Amino acid sequence: RRRAVSSSRLCVSVVADSHGHLCDETLDRLSDADLILHAGDIGGESILNRLRAVAPVVAVVGNGDPDLARRYPWEQRVDVAGARVLLCHWYDNWGRVHPKVEREIDEWEPHVLVYGHTHVADNTRRNGRLYFNPGYSGPPGLGRQRSIGRLLISDGKVSSEILTLAG
Repeated sequence: RRRAVSSSRLCVSVVADSHGHLCDETLDRLSDADLILHAGDIGGESILNRLRAVAPVVAVVGNGDPDLARRYPWEQRVDVAGARVLLCHWYDNWGRVHPKVEREIDEWEPHVLVYGHTHVADNTRRNGRLYFNPGYSGPPGLGRQRSIGRLLISDGKVSSEILTLAG
């Protein structure tokens, strides 16, 4: 699938691994979003509906979303304000790179790869491409640093940041 979102400058909020949990702090941090990307392990349609109340949502399923697998893809190509964003859940499985996603990268040459799965934030540039994992936004108290991400995209140029959450 491929989606296009055009504007001269967009604030794109990025969430992953919510696992059925969406706290007020997360919603507050998303309030300025023009678009929300969810990189899988959503935890149910109700999470996406709550996100849609803030901004349009593009989502992919993760390995923890068997009930959503018929409604959402595993990977999605998104054109955002002149930048090609490849959205997926399972790219890096703690050092093992998913071959299907690697083929998508080689074929489409995205400016940004957004992924989830590891529960570890990543905001690095390699070979001219941004690899961006917003981290884990699920239930607090599991000994993990919770976070979401933000991409500012203007005329194909992308800046990025990780926003930590309490708990």
